[in-house]
Amino acid sequence: MPECERLGTCAFFKEYEKDESKKLALKGMVQIYCKGDKMESCVRMKVSQILGGPANVPINMMPNGQPLSGTDMNGWSDGVRQAMK
Repeated sequence: MPECERLGTCAFFKEYEKDESKKLALKGMVQIYCKGDKMESCVRMKVSQILGGPANVPINMMPNGQPLSGTDMNGWSDGVRQAMK
C-alpha cells in the first residue's frame, strides 16, 4: 500500500516526532492513517483540501481530527471546525 504524499511534510508529525513521550502513538498513527487502511479518512488531509492547504490545519490536530492529548481546540478557527463536519 502506498504512503500519504504529505507524510514527509506533515506539520503534525514534524512537530511531535522528536517527543519521546509521543513516539509510540505517532508510529501507530502513521501505520493506520499514513500507510494503512484509513489513509482516505485522514481529517488533516480533508481540512487541508477544504481550506486551501496544509498551513490552515492546526498543528495539534491528529489524523482522526481530535486534538493531541494534552492540547485542545481553543486555537482552532471556525473554518477548521466547519471543515471537519
